[in-house]
Amino acid sequence: MKKNILNSLIFGIPLMVMVSTAAFFTYQIDRQSQLLNDLAIVAETHKPVVNNKSELLDAFAKYINAAGLKPESQKQSNVGYRTGNKPDTAYAPSTDNERIYGNPDAQFYIIEYSDFECQYCKQHFPIVMDLVDSSQGNIAMVFKHVPVHGQASRTEALAAECAVEQGGNPSFFQLSKALFRYSQSDGHGLSAPLDQIARETGLDPNRLLECINAARPSSKIADDVREAGQLGIQKTPTNIVVYGDKSAIVQGAVDGAGFMQMMAQLAGSGQK
Repeated sequence: MKKNILNSLIFGIPLMVMVSTAAFFTYQIDRQSQLLNDLAIVAETHKPVVNNKSELLDAFAKYINAAGLKPESQKQSNVGYRTGNKPDTAYAPSTDNERIYGNPDAQFYIIEYSDFECQYCKQHFPIVMDLVDSSQGNIAMVFKHVPVHGQASRTEALAAECAVEQGGNPSFFQLSKALFRYSQSDGHGLSAPLDQIARETGLDPNRLLECINAARPSSKIADDVREAGQLGIQKTPTNIVVYGDKSAIVQGAVDGAGFMQMMAQLAGSGQK
């Protein structure tokens, strides 16, 4: 039986050095109401260690080899996978409501808690997608909504979820990429109309806007926010890296090399 994320995540891997070097514009979460406020903490950023996709692929291959992992072949396009039955593992996306990018049978999951109006999430999202694309099927991303910037954030989260009605997870991630690309960040909304963005990503704009107005995916988004509160997540983006029954959490953005260091540490801390 698949285990729920809240029961399967085990924290405590010593990664505070990663947290300290990944200080970014962050947002506090109110644990009682599970709502996020808009108070910002400005901190210094750092330059990524890996500068391009080629370097990322080479570095990841070295980490995979050092950890003794066997690369797995991709089963289909990386533009999102629809969820299905998975082997019994310590963590697996538990329902068809999960938004998975990459191989659903990957050895590593990066669970990203994010907001389309968060400027550092905008920078961070393509880093995770590139890492998945370069991983030869070893990594998958699970996207979770934490819409902290008022109505703009909520509308964009609804739009991404409404895309699922038209094309499942592939459409979710196609529209998500476009939403981040057009996002003006910090609650300022999009620089282009949603119907235009929908057309650019191959969606029916009328169906998308009708779904947004009806707020049909609101319960999914509320579940993600509730989960973030229960996990004590206080910043966007926050990522949980899962390998078997082991996991590590980093609140704040982290570059591709940092993710690989975390994965190598998890893989090297014992058998799955």
